[in-house]
Amino acid sequence: MDIKLQRLESIPVQDDAGHAYTVHAFERLAHVPLLLDSRTQWEPTGEIEYRLASGEQLDVNADGDWLLPGSELRLHRHTGVARPSARAT
Repeated sequence: MDIKLQRLESIPVQDDAGHAYTVHAFERLAHVPLLLDSRTQWEPTGEIEYRLASGEQLDVNADGDWLLPGSELRLHRHTGVARPSARAT
């Protein structure tokens, strides 16, 4: 079966040390041959694949964190919550 990936979103993430990464979510599409039409048609398979911006495929655990297979790298969704800054009064 021929498949291709369609990017759904880019997600800012960070590791336990606070280093920033980007994870891309892709939906797998399968080629559907049409007998009466010469055009190519791609249909969603319902499978989502996650990859680092550098291309490595990631696994997702039950907590929703991304893991790089064969590595200790564990990534969490970046919450975007800014740390409070000290104000001079």
